[in-house]
Amino acid sequence: MNQSQTKLIESVKLALNVVWTHRLRSILVMLGVAMAVTTLMGMVSILSGLSNRITQEITGGETVILQISKFDLAGGNQREQSARKDFTTEDARALGQLPHVTGVDIFYQQGQPLRHRNRKARLMTVMGSSTLFPSFNKIAVDQGRFFSPFEVDHRRSVAVLGAQPARDLFPGEDPIGQHLRISNQEYQIVGVFAENESIFARMFGSLAQNFVVVPHTAYRRDFKGRREPMFLRLIIDRQDNLDQVRDDARALLRARRKVMPGLKDDFSMTTADAMLELVERITGPIGLVLVVMASIGLMVGGIGVMVIMLVSVTERTHEIGLRKALGATRREIMLQFLVEAAVLTCLGGIIGILGGLGLAYAITQLGDLPFSLPIFWVLAAVVVSVGIGIVFGLYPANRAASLDPVEALRFEV
Repeated sequence: MNQSQTKLIESVKLALNVVWTHRLRSILVMLGVAMAVTTLMGMVSILSGLSNRITQEITGGETVILQISKFDLAGGNQREQSARKDFTTEDARALGQLPHVTGVDIFYQQGQPLRHRNRKARLMTVMGSSTLFPSFNKIAVDQGRFFSPFEVDHRRSVAVLGAQPARDLFPGEDPIGQHLRISNQEYQIVGVFAENESIFARMFGSLAQNFVVVPHTAYRRDFKGRREPMFLRLIIDRQDNLDQVRDDARALLRARRKVMPGLKDDFSMTTADAMLELVERITGPIGLVLVVMASIGLMVGGIGVMVIMLVSVTERTHEIGLRKALGATRREIMLQFLVEAAVLTCLGGIIGILGGLGLAYAITQLGDLPFSLPIFWVLAAVVVSVGIGIVFGLYPANRAASLDPVEALRFEV
């Protein structure tokens, strides 16, 4: 161990001794830093857990999906996009013939009221889909069955209820085989979905359970509005073939929709990667706001460190003069006070990290949300806490190092 390391260790020991000697004052300083770090770590842990869960649910399944819509995921001119040509069932059949495409789902949705006798459910999301709906949405049928290809082809008025409307409309009853009215159309219930356990269901509660699915052929007959778009969802056999299918589907649709060369597509294609980019665009600014808020708290804590260190310099002026008289250099005096400031904020940062992670864990357990331990942010919080101490300790340390030893020895508190 060289001389510099020895002096640093001695400075840390002396700093800890000063912290212990002035416990109340030190605790107040550390609390200022700890509260800011607690806020940062708690919110970052929760946000990181949510982001990880969403990523798993988007990409975790084995089914490779390509969604096609006339609307762009990134937004844009909604009026112009609404005027685009809608997709047709012939488009769906043509896409189903492409290599590596194992299935094509036609999908519609809109809000409609549901009724059963004198009971009325809140406004529900009515979805028109194919027999591939459970595969695309990773949700199982808990009671009864899903509708069959025959029922889709023959536009049968059958429906599969979400868990929430089944409870609302049939409390204590078996809904299978009974009838309900969707808007003014009567449908027979053939199945009920299981509870939706996805993160979206946990975030939005009953909203994620309030839906009913009917054959897209029956939906188009009974509910399709003049401007309501058809969505197409393709199942691809392997992830490796996604790019090829996307290119083939783009070329096919451009030809069928008569998009001239040089003009941009009048439709959009969305993959799991695009959805992840959207999630990052949402969570990124939120994380930035949290960092800024925590930085303000750290600045306040840093100002507290500066004030306390200036008080410490004043109280220990005689000690500083004595150390200088015994041969302590300006550098050694400055290092001592910088280390003391860094130790104060580092201890505050550690307390804040433990408090933030504990708070995040408690919230995630109470709210049945995912918990994540963001190692990067833990390390960053420690480094930033130490950095705050060094930055705001520079002025007091420099002031201590600049004291004249003769005048310092004469000073009395």
